[in-house]
Amino acid sequence: MTHYLDLGFLLCLVAKAPGTATAWEHVRKLPQPIPINALQALQVENGLRKRMLGPEPKLQAVAARAWGLWQFYQRELVFTLEPVPWDAALALARSWNERTPQEPPTSSFLLHPAIAASCGCTHFLSFQPESRSLAAAAGMTLLPGKL
Repeated sequence: MTHYLDLGFLLCLVAKAPGTATAWEHVRKLPQPIPINALQALQVENGLRKRMLGPEPKLQAVAARAWGLWQFYQRELVFTLEPVPWDAALALARSWNERTPQEPPTSSFLLHPAIAASCGCTHFLSFQPESRSLAAAAGMTLLPGKL
């Protein structure tokens, strides 16, 4: 795995959002299939199912469309599940959490760049400033280059 899509970036590929066009612009340039891990798949699937089964009809419809697209991408092998060195990733995330001088970011914003670093990724695709700063500090190239 040489590139890593954080959760927000990945979600932009299945649900229309302000970053969708930018996300696709960068993903189209990457080698296919796009490597993802089991946590990313779980977070996407859990979030979409929560919205599909939630009380708001508008969110149900948006999530149902996104779910169909997610399933289509799975069948078409747009994404491929790759293994992750979980112990190393969790240890790195915990280390960053302990060394953060201010209030640390939410655990997901620590964990995704830690997974990317533990997998030896060279590029980190994210719209999340907290995750981007950790990925940059770990030596990864950030995409998009600027937010």
